Amino acid sequence: MKGLEALRVGRLPYLNALPFAGPFAGPEPCWVTDVPRRLGALAAEGVLDAGLLASRDALALADRYRPLADLGIACCGPVQSVLLFSNRPVAELGGATISLTGESRTSRALLRILLSEAFRLEVRYVETGPVTDACLAIGDSALALAASRTWPFVLDLGAAWRRFTGLPFVYAQWVVRRDLPVALEHALAEELAARLEAPRSWSWAHLPTGMTYEAARRYLAAFVQRLGPAELAGLRRFHRELLRHDLLRHHLERVAIGSAA
Repeated sequence: MKGLEALRVGRLPYLNALPFAGPFAGPEPCWVTDVPRRLGALAAEGVLDAGLLASRDALALADRYRPLADLGIACCGPVQSVLLFSNRPVAELGGATISLTGESRTSRALLRILLSEAFRLEVRYVETGPVTDACLAIGDSALALAASRTWPFVLDLGAAWRRFTGLPFVYAQWVVRRDLPVALEHALAEELAARLEAPRSWSWAHLPTGMTYEAARRYLAAFVQRLGPAELAGLRRFHRELLRHDLLRHHLERVAIGSAA
């Protein structure tokens, strides 16, 4: 049987994925580093053997990928890097035009659910482009935009989800192909778990503009990388909301970053 070096494994380029970074003790897989949406598309096309997929993609592809141990990225409350920036309070955004990030379907779906269910708003969504009434940003871009204080109002979607459901939100989940040999699955899980126990490898970090190392430490402290009962309950709730809002249907399409799905 071939080893980990034969696997194509997706990983995210964001600071909140840093706890899983660092050298493996043995041979490493072929890493595919890309934004969540592109990793989801690659998984749907069968390109990846495993990966840290955004939760919406992990749920949509559950027929072909299974969770890798209990590994993922979750937060209970403010996340600081999935943010809606607006020129007026969110309660006043009825009828507004909101530009969406092309990087992640999960954050786009989460925003749609929250504005519809928690805030009872009807808005118009467009692709990222000219300045609109509000814009959704994620990851390091959201951290940098928040630091710039360009927008007068900011809604943290993690905090809004917590208020709406009382549950944590799972942003990403490690998954493996269902036909992957169990020995390789276990080997990959052990290497990733070892990264969580190792000293933080800051040499792998590319801090967003305006963020200090101390701020990065505080930011990462809000996340958990082991998905326990509360996190899984949050994931199941998100799955139900996705189904209710018909937000899982596009995962088999070949997509390019920036499409409106």
